[in-house]
Amino acid sequence: MEFEPDRKAIVKDSTRILTPKEYTALKEYLEPNYIAICDALLHTGMRMPELIKFSQHFEWYDARRRCIELPRIAIRKEKNVYKTRQVNLTLDGCKAVEHFNKMIKDNMKIPSRQAMLGVLCRASVEARLPDGNKGICPKMFRKTLVSWLMKAFGGRMFEIAGSMGHTLEVMQINYTNLAFAPDDMKDIEKFLKGWGVFE
Repeated sequence: MEFEPDRKAIVKDSTRILTPKEYTALKEYLEPNYIAICDALLHTGMRMPELIKFSQHFEWYDARRRCIELPRIAIRKEKNVYKTRQVNLTLDGCKAVEHFNKMIKDNMKIPSRQAMLGVLCRASVEARLPDGNKGICPKMFRKTLVSWLMKAFGGRMFEIAGSMGHTLEVMQINYTNLAFAPDDMKDIEKFLKGWGVFE
């Protein structure tokens, strides 16, 4: 995939915020197990330790309600204000979670954060993402999802905060004023279709 020469990386607090096109390009240079992990991270917005815990407790997933119910033992944040957290999903998010679970059952191992960082940085350079591997790291999937949700559904901040496990203050400070190009917004809206609602 070729990117426009004037396209710049979106980086906030040294972490990349991907566009859907950038994510699609990145996946072309990842092996299937990494795609499964990255898809699960992006569709759920979970932190890596939360995803690891979830991989051991797939019973937390509720396909009928299109969500994951994370108990307190899975929520990895020292100053956590949530006793439990409902992670909302789209239909594609459900497919990503189910595929991730299948890969885990087929003995897929989740790599260390450092190993994943190396793979993602290499893939971003090979995919010729704008500004190369600037801001590339495993936590970019979580920050990307919350940025997309806030841009597409800013009026649903309470629901987004609950799903992501953020306080409203964190949401307001970090995610309320991010700009995306019009073509990226169309892709974001398509990616998020049905999030938290049944369409």
